[in-house]
Amino acid sequence: MPLNTSPVRRDIDYLRRRVKPRPEPMAQAEPVASSPAAPAPAAPAASAAPATGLTLGGPSTPAAAPPAPAASGASAPTAPSTGLSLGGSSTPAAVTPSVNAASPPPSTPSTPQPFPAPTAEEVRVLDDETPLVRLDPRQSAIGSLIVGGATAIVWETVELVTGVATADGVDGTPVTTPGNRPLLGFDGGDAILALRHVHLLRRALFVGTPGRPLTVQLFDGESFAAADETGGAPVVSLLRIGSRLELRLEPLPAEIPLQTLLQQFGFEPTPYVVAREPRRR
Repeated sequence: MPLNTSPVRRDIDYLRRRVKPRPEPMAQAEPVASSPAAPAPAAPAASAAPATGLTLGGPSTPAAAPPAPAASGASAPTAPSTGLSLGGSSTPAAVTPSVNAASPPPSTPSTPQPFPAPTAEEVRVLDDETPLVRLDPRQSAIGSLIVGGATAIVWETVELVTGVATADGVDGTPVTTPGNRPLLGFDGGDAILALRHVHLLRRALFVGTPGRPLTVQLFDGESFAAADETGGAPVVSLLRIGSRLELRLEPLPAEIPLQTLLQQFGFEPTPYVVAREPRRR
């Protein structure tokens, strides 16, 4: 170091030696294309409302509701379930209309109706052309049915009790009504059927005299006759069908014994048993 250097100079030189030179600035590298930014995380979906019931099976998240039509706008949020779920989906199933609800109720089957037949107002004589007459329910249940000119009557009850009544007496078992009156019997030469108790009767026969008609009279004044055109004894059969009585003129030979007549119609008199008091020793 020269001797003539001033102290200030020496201090400047000392500082230059202590301070390191500043490095040259480096060339800036070209910017590298950065990778595309990661998409922003989607907004968290609205959390389902916490269920307040106990779930023992099935999916815990409610099933997605079907999309609503565009015209209806946004659908309302589903209300949280507050019941107890034991399995399956927590969303209620769509109610399907029942087929039976739309169909009409089954109609009640109707009972068979009898074929058309003339009434007591339309018939005056039962003969070969008009052998049948049917009474209405009122004529079949009120008063008495009176048959004039009969010589024998035959009856059969709903319990298959059969009997025959003639001028000589009764063969078989008579039938008495709760009023202690015979269901079918003779009174003053006429055969009388008590219609108040006709529900006890199943069928009957009225046998007349050869060459003479049978006459039938009802409580309301209606009457008609039954005549055999061949000259034989007229035979009228009576049959109860429901609440109606039918009377029919039966075509039979002119001469036929009563026992043969009963066999042809299937009547067999029921043996009559007289009720007796129990014997005491």
